[in-house]
Amino acid sequence: MKFEIKDILYIVGIVASAIVAFLSSRHNMKEYIRDKIEQQKDEINDLKLKHQELKSKDDLQQQVIDQIGKQIDVLIPKLLEAVNSKKTKP
Repeated sequence: MKFEIKDILYIVGIVASAIVAFLSSRHNMKEYIRDKIEQQKDEINDLKLKHQELKSKDDLQQQVIDQIGKQIDVLIPKLLEAVNSKKTKP
């Protein structure tokens, strides 16, 4: 089999285009991965902030529940006393 200059140029062209395609897709893949990582970091930071806000709200709600519980502990005996004294006064 005899190779002519035309055949060699075709082979060199195919090899060169394969190398260029590989390098450009590799570069594009790196950019895509970098963008995805940055996007996920932003999402993680947003979720951390939201988690912190929800935790603060939960702590405040728990404080309100505790305060109401303390007030009820004081008021229930007084209420029972008032009910018992009204029952005994007829």
